Amino acid sequence: MNKTVRPPIVLIVHFPRFGPYHVARINAAFEELKAAGVKVVGMETASLDDTYAWQQEEGATAFERRVALPGRVYERSSRLKMWCGVKAVLESVNPDAMAIHGYSTCDAWSALAWCRLHHRKAILLSDSKYDDMPRLGLKEWVKQRLVSQYDAALCAGKPHRAYLQQLGMKSEQTFEGFDVVDNDFFWRGAEQARRDPASYRSMPGLESPDPFFLVSARFIHEKNLDGLLRSYTQYRRVLAETDGGLSPWRLVILGDGPERNALENLVRSEGIQGVSFPGFLQIEQLPIYYGLASLFIHPSHQDTWGLVVNEAMAAGLPVLVSKNSGCAQDLVCEGENGFTFASNDVTALADLMVKVSSGQVDLKEMSASSRNRIKDWGLTRFAQGLHGALQAAFQRNQATSK
Repeated sequence: MNKTVRPPIVLIVHFPRFGPYHVARINAAFEELKAAGVKVVGMETASLDDTYAWQQEEGATAFERRVALPGRVYERSSRLKMWCGVKAVLESVNPDAMAIHGYSTCDAWSALAWCRLHHRKAILLSDSKYDDMPRLGLKEWVKQRLVSQYDAALCAGKPHRAYLQQLGMKSEQTFEGFDVVDNDFFWRGAEQARRDPASYRSMPGLESPDPFFLVSARFIHEKNLDGLLRSYTQYRRVLAETDGGLSPWRLVILGDGPERNALENLVRSEGIQGVSFPGFLQIEQLPIYYGLASLFIHPSHQDTWGLVVNEAMAAGLPVLVSKNSGCAQDLVCEGENGFTFASNDVTALADLMVKVSSGQVDLKEMSASSRNRIKDWGLTRFAQGLHGALQAAFQRNQATSK
């Protein structure tokens, strides 16, 4: 007697554009969910964008991959084209559920509208938190209406979950683990660099074997790199005035963006010594810098999460993270794997730089603590969180239909 084989549930996971981080997460979700009878399909809205300089992810993926607007730039695509492109992919794949990145963009609205029109499950992927920006009453009311249209959510961490609940989503509908990286990739690359540092001395910023603070960020106002440079200047001045002959650590700042010229001019005009700007790096080169750095700093005024902190901790680095960074509450344990500071407090960061570089803390112990703490924030957490959100979405609809 032939058994009836039930077709798998089809889940589309959506991002505006795939970078290496998104591909790694969807691959992990594909492997995790296929055992539960769920087929994961990845969809990006556009092939390119003006915000990030990632190379195009053209390698093979475990999951089926769709592009709503192939060859187009995300920010330069009209709302009509987004609606038509998203609609075409969804009608072609005909998913049972969709995990949608955000709730404030045209492609997200298009995907959510299609799900509601066709009675499909909608899962919100979000790393927004309440203190990202000033919250206005009318705008928050509209946002509540939007969020209520989602059946479940996968968010970044504790403050993001709290914000979703403030917007009306129930605790049992929300899951954590959206913002993760491939921890093993960063650890392996960092360890390789540590075993043979001489092989990388020709790379910008790595010419000297002297210890250095590492920063990786887009060069925009929100990342507070000018404040970082003021703190670093104060740090060098404090060490110069301290008896004991301590040499200051160098400062290597990875990245690029509209504020690069202003930052380089600030270094020149103020005569700040020990600063390097190697530029933007693709993901393959990042573990080398993490591996040879002594400590990582994330000084942002505003950051929904801060994936670079995940990367640094996965590579085994202690961290100094601003309290405005969304990851601070979940990833930084004060005094164990690093410290937090107010982003607008130049002296506080300078004092922490002195503290960690002058033997007042056990950096090896902090490094081990970073690795141990980030273990729970890897690709598996994303895959399992997405699975939990999918189950909650189905359960919510079943409860609603009764």
